[in-house]
Amino acid sequence: MSNENNENTAAEKKLRCVIGTVVSSSMEKTLVIKVERLVQHKKYRKFIRKHTKYYAHDEAQEAAVGDLVEIEQRRPLSKLKRWGLKRIVRMAPRDGAISPQETALEIEETQS
Repeated sequence: MSNENNENTAAEKKLRCVIGTVVSSSMEKTLVIKVERLVQHKKYRKFIRKHTKYYAHDEAQEAAVGDLVEIEQRRPLSKLKRWGLKRIVRMAPRDGAISPQETALEIEETQS
């Protein structure tokens, strides 16, 4: 009985996910992601922009600098890597590559 309860709680456990911008992808299978948040100053009530840098694992090496990505918390993979790439939300323009908007236009043209 207790074994079944452990499996249910493990399956229901939600992993923490955050969305941020890729700052560096120069390491092999590792991304540096900057996540910004707004914090209100206690005394002056002004909103201050703060950021945190996360190191995330990217097995396929598909993300590049400037991409907006979603990362999820995982088991520790190294000293700093505790996150993994979940999906690319928005891709930044690549050198020599066509943008997603141009791809959508090409698909529309071929369908009509």
